[in-house]
Amino acid sequence: MYISKSTYGGIDWHDARTVYKQLKSNGSCNIEGDKVSKAIADDIAREFPYVKNIWKKVMQALSEKSCFRFMIRTEEKNNNGSTVYRECGIYETDEGKYYENEAVFDGEKMKLTQDFAYGQVFYITTYQVEDIPDDQVGYIVTEDFLAPTKGVDLVERLYHDIFDELNAAQNYANKLKPHKFEYSKSIITFLVCNRDKVVQTEWYQLQKEIMELMKVKGQTYLDDSFSIFPSKHKENLDRLSSIMHLE
Repeated sequence: MYISKSTYGGIDWHDARTVYKQLKSNGSCNIEGDKVSKAIADDIAREFPYVKNIWKKVMQALSEKSCFRFMIRTEEKNNNGSTVYRECGIYETDEGKYYENEAVFDGEKMKLTQDFAYGQVFYITTYQVEDIPDDQVGYIVTEDFLAPTKGVDLVERLYHDIFDELNAAQNYANKLKPHKFEYSKSIITFLVCNRDKVVQTEWYQLQKEIMELMKVKGQTYLDDSFSIFPSKHKENLDRLSSIMHLE
């Protein structure tokens, strides 16, 4: 089994962004079916070490398809340099108690929702579990532009075709340089994918076409012809093609 997680959120939909991450167990992306719940519980417990028995609570929620809620604390350093966790504000009404910063894990949907400042800022993390046949496993490395413009949470760009080998993909990801645009932050993302499914998507087919055009025109993803948005990047390359043809 392969587990990826996507985290979507921000102040509101105008600036919300999506970040993807591949989960591993003992250094491997291929996780045995009976250890899927443990991998998810490990991931959440790592993020909230101060919540008592959180690992067991996540495992129970996954098993029972139930939910549980907890306070999000702020990590700080005390005078001795040790890590401490400060409780957030609490607002109480006749209807119940509300934490300034809180989280809810839904075991049925495998979803963790975090709300900060009484819901003014939110993040929703969803875990996706996929059983990929060995002969269809591929490794994909993208440059992901996070909320490059209002209302667009993510733009994924592909500069190398799907890898067959894990080590080759990881080495490429380690060496790939992201753009350094002033207002468009990007990160390099490594994910396991079902090759047969991905190559049939419109997203992949457009990325593949752009990669071929870059080869023909001697361009790279770091050249001036690049645009974050694939359709605009293709237009730039087509325009370059026309200019070269006229010359």
